[in-house]
Formats: sequence, C-alpha cells, structure tokens
Amino acid sequence: MPHDYNPEYLRRYLKYWNRAGTSLDVIDHEGVARATEAERKERQKHFSIIAIYYYDLVAPLYERGWGQRFHYTPQTPGLSLYDSFTKYEQTFAHIARLKEGMKVLDLGCGVGGPARTICQETGCDIIGITNNDWLVARGTELNKKHGLDHKIKLQVAEFTSLPFPDNHFDAAYSIEALCYAPDQAEAYREIFRVLKPGAPFTNHDWCMTDRFDEEGNREHRRVRNLIEFGNGLSKMPTVSEIRKGIKDGGLEILSEEDMAFRSSPVPWYYGPGGDVLSAWKVPGWADFAKVFQMSEPFLFCVRIVQRVMIFWGLLPPEVATLMDFMWYCCRSVVWGGQLGIFTPMYVFSCRKPFGSNQ
Repeated sequence: MPHDYNPEYLRRYLKYWNRAGTSLDVIDHEGVARATEAERKERQKHFSIIAIYYYDLVAPLYERGWGQRFHYTPQTPGLSLYDSFTKYEQTFAHIARLKEGMKVLDLGCGVGGPARTICQETGCDIIGITNNDWLVARGTELNKKHGLDHKIKLQVAEFTSLPFPDNHFDAAYSIEALCYAPDQAEAYREIFRVLKPGAPFTNHDWCMTDRFDEEGNREHRRVRNLIEFGNGLSKMPTVSEIRKGIKDGGLEILSEEDMAFRSSPVPWYYGPGGDVLSAWKVPGWADFAKVFQMSEPFLFCVRIVQRVMIFWGLLPPEVATLMDFMWYCCRSVVWGGQLGIFTPMYVFSCRKPFGSNQ
C-alpha cells in the first residue's frame, strides 16, 4: 500500500453500498450483490461523489499494480499486455480520427496514460478532464516527467457541466469514463455543445451487452451489481442505453464495435481473472508474474499471511476488507465477460453533424 494511504477512503466509499446497520469496516456482501432498484436509484443521485471516492480509494493501487492505463484492452497476438495497451491506444487514436494540430478533449482522463500515447502518436493537443483532484495532480506530474506538459493539460471538471465555450474542440474522445454518468444523454449533450460542427467523437466504454437479461436472470443482475460496486458505478448502462444517449444528445453514430472480440489469442479478462494457463500464451515474464498474482492460489496464500499479520498488529484490519474489495473489482468483470453480458470496450465512432452551431 502507498505510504500515505488513508484507510478512511474505504469507509467513506462503503457508506454508499452497505445497507443501514452494517459495519463500514467490512463489505456487506449480500447487500451489494442483491441491491434493489430503489437502492441503485438512490446511489445514482450521488454518482459524482461516489466516483470521486472510488478513485481516491483505488487509483494509487491501480497505478502500483497495473500501471498508468486505467482501462482494459484487447490482447494483440505476439505482444505483451503492456505492448497491447500501447498498440490499442495507437489504433484508437486513428479510429478517433485525431491529427496533429487538433485541439482534443479527453473526457475521464485518469492519470493521462492513454492521452500520452495518443499525443505521441498523433501530435494533437489534449485537454483532459476528470472530477478527481488526485488524478489531475498525479497525471500532471507524469505529463511533465514525459516532457508532454506543453501538449497535455489536465483539469478538474464534470462531464455534465463542461467549463468550455460552445464549438470549442476539433475532436473529443472518452475511454471507460462516460459509463459513470447515470443520464447518458445529459453527458452527450455537453459533448455535442463543446464540439465544432463536423468534429469527431469516439467513445470506448463499459456496458452490459444485448445478452444481459435484467428481468429474467437473477445471476445477470448479481454480476452487474458486483461490477458496479467493484468499480464505482452507480448505474451501468446497457449498449442500447449508450446508443440512445448518443442520439438523444444530438451526435451522429458512424460505426460501432465491441473491441473485446478483437482480443487474441486470449480473452481480454485473462489478466484480472488470474488465468495463468492463458498467460503462457502471452510473451513476457512480467505479464505472467502479474497474472499469477491475480490467481486464486496466490491470493489464498496472501490472505493467510494477511490474517497472521493483522493478528499480530503488523497490518490494520481494514487491509483485509480492501483486498476483498479489489477482488470484486477484478473478478466481477471477469464473470461478466465469461457470461458474455458485459464488455469494457464497446466503441462508438460518432461526430457532431455539420451545420450544427449549438
């Protein structure tokens, strides 16, 4: 854990998920998995602060464990996981039709990992927004370290209230971020407003696929609820809801694709699933080591060591709860991917129609 990590982050987050009367020192597993629609709708009223608390909680752990790309990627044959990230971000930059000299908006920039790759690939100038102060501070530090602080600027802002004038950007994109907005159309209307007429917008996002059965399948709902809990989402959109939100927001859809199907020779979720058998198919010892650390045998041993250290007062008790939480963060998306009801990389290629001045 980072030396300045505050365990209060976990309790602050759990208060939005644990049912009344349950301790904030442990996860209310049943309450999270069987959340009612009323409970989910109540969380949606607080979607922004939940996302802020979530990234306060996990961002330092993400960076330490997996690097500066807070998104999933299709595995590219012959490439390591790290190189697959780079290859996909370069590909995404061209799908997004980004070019040198463009002023581009990155919605949900994280610590700027994708923005740095995209900037180096295309030469465009990027303004990234996120509602989390820590992400902006850390991302700005990393941009300076990579010599890109003159090309990439990060700032705190909300999707639903962008601090930019109308018709301001030549292009925009988002990577696994707009799913945090419960009202999809509200977010897309703001994107429409700040784009110039004819400007491209490309979204790579999380969603429940058309195989998700809200009404008839309790297991589908349980997995969806656990994905939301483990990843700070108050309302996971379906692919049809994103599609409708884009259209209601005024943008024109040019193409769409679930990039999860591009992953080869292993599924995109082999890493968070701790699938060591699939890891042998991917080059790079570093990849295998990371995947092994996500495997059940390794985690079983870690839990035993943790319990002993907690018993002797060498670790605070909340470390065990945090580990359970991160387990849900990773395993829930794996279950969704295995069932085919969830994808973290559905891509919509869009544009603001020509002749639109608002």
